[in-house]
Amino acid sequence: MRPAVVARGTRAALLLLLFAAATAHSQGPGGERLRKTDLVRLLSGLTLAPDELAALIRRSCLSFTPTSRDRADFVALGADPAVLREIDGCVRRAAAVRPPLSGVRSGFVLGVGQHGAAGAHPPLPLMFELRDTAGLPVAGREVALSVTNGRVGAPLVVTDSSGRVHVDVTLGPRVGPVEVTAQAGAIERQATLYADPAPAAKLTLRCGEARLDGRMSLAPGGAAVLRVTAQDAFGNEASVTGLQAASGDRGVVRVTFVGTDAAGGLVRVAPRGAGSTSLVVVASRQREDVRITVALAPVAGVTLCP
Repeated sequence: MRPAVVARGTRAALLLLLFAAATAHSQGPGGERLRKTDLVRLLSGLTLAPDELAALIRRSCLSFTPTSRDRADFVALGADPAVLREIDGCVRRAAAVRPPLSGVRSGFVLGVGQHGAAGAHPPLPLMFELRDTAGLPVAGREVALSVTNGRVGAPLVVTDSSGRVHVDVTLGPRVGPVEVTAQAGAIERQATLYADPAPAAKLTLRCGEARLDGRMSLAPGGAAVLRVTAQDAFGNEASVTGLQAASGDRGVVRVTFVGTDAAGGLVRVAPRGAGSTSLVVVASRQREDVRITVALAPVAGVTLCP
């Protein structure tokens, strides 16, 4: 038997088998058609001619709604205009008989209201689900995502076979509400999460309203109370924990009190004699060093405290 005859016979046999499978699927309880993997396999092989593949798609239709990315992949695999027309026809026919999206049954189903650190992902996944008016999940549907006070990994995602998408969201940078919006067609839903301060990244020391930039001076016989606050990498106020303070020379400056209140930490220092020494403040796994000068007269360019 000639090879051309064998090839035609093989194509015909495969086509009949696929037709039979498609008919069986269409009569099954799930109403299944050609899957994406089936179409990719057929386009990748040389078994069916383009007109035969177009006829198969017209008869069996598809079990999914191709995205723009899917269409580009099909073209790259060799789908010709006839095949693409049949794919588009399947999508139109499916849309005509598919129940519409349900605003009541669709929305965020997991992860709403949770807290997480600014700059990080929430502890639990944020899930959005699409269902039609029959209560069935809607697969292969594009969902547009946007966020206020946050960042999404992808602005456009596609629902999986269960009608769900995992919203990849990063919280912050600001402390407070993070509003995530998902839109599919006319359906738009919001989910609110909350960004909390991230771990402290630096300490700030103040004497009254003046911020200390590494140096300060004290008058003999005076004392000063320093306010200690912590900030995360985004500038949000973070909690002050484990506060400690120590003087490099207790003959010049002595630490008389270390404590915390609702606004942060407090360190009280008192001069003992003229001279200069260092004050080391440690809190929230951060360290800040201040050079303290005790002098009878103010030191030029150095904050006098108090």
